[in-house]
Amino acid sequence: MTANADESVRALHLIWCGCTDTGQVRSNNEDALWAARLGTEDGHSGDSAGETGTAYPGALLAVADGMGGALAGEVASRLAVETIGSEMARRSRAEHPETSDGAGFGEILKASVEAANTCIRGEGESNPQRRGMGTTLTTVWVHANRAEIAQIGDSRAYLFRAGHLRQLTKDQSLVGKLIDDGIITEDEAERMAGRNIIIQALGTDEPLDIPHQTEVLHPGDSLLLCTDGLTGVVNNKDLEEELQKGGSPPEICARLVALANRRGGPDNITVLLVRMGEPA
Repeated sequence: MTANADESVRALHLIWCGCTDTGQVRSNNEDALWAARLGTEDGHSGDSAGETGTAYPGALLAVADGMGGALAGEVASRLAVETIGSEMARRSRAEHPETSDGAGFGEILKASVEAANTCIRGEGESNPQRRGMGTTLTTVWVHANRAEIAQIGDSRAYLFRAGHLRQLTKDQSLVGKLIDDGIITEDEAERMAGRNIIIQALGTDEPLDIPHQTEVLHPGDSLLLCTDGLTGVVNNKDLEEELQKGGSPPEICARLVALANRRGGPDNITVLLVRMGEPA
């Protein structure tokens, strides 16, 4: 559901857990995640667990999947989540939108994504060993009961509500474009080679097209953010079934990582699960 101007605004309480795992094949982990209340400076790019209220400025959630060889991908993903964390904290303090329909929130998020892109590109240009590095970034800003969502690449965000899982983002990948154009089906995409070829990443010189959407959240909802180390081997139906089993966010994250590893763990696996509750 996309947010409308007339929907009531109410604070929620977030409980989250994030896990990142090297998987069974890769020698190092180029994924990163971030979860923190804006302005507290307690977010970090590794495993995370915590809780917070969502009164403005709220909390920022993000996952990133780096690329570039050597340690460059690891640097790119870390820079992505750390930069958007600091930029969102700064911009949310300076640019609080005053309009009742929430116009302007999305612009703050997209400008922060652009800042992360500039930071990564600059690091690559100044360090020959990191030239050409890049990363995906999927990020969600939760303020009150609104979730502002932005994405670059093919890391995903989902909403789990009343026992059903809905994918909020569209993969910015070659396969994703073929699905959107009606050339292949989602079932065919699961068996197609080259599924990891993305058509947009942070750190490149190309202009960014940053999709943005707003969702209204309710107590009992969960947000799932993950890299393709999970979704490349665990389809949406299996994800939904795992979430339907219930459990705490740490239990669910551990189950999802273990499932991806049982299916070969061909890539780094990052899972961030956030549950919405009533304020204490």
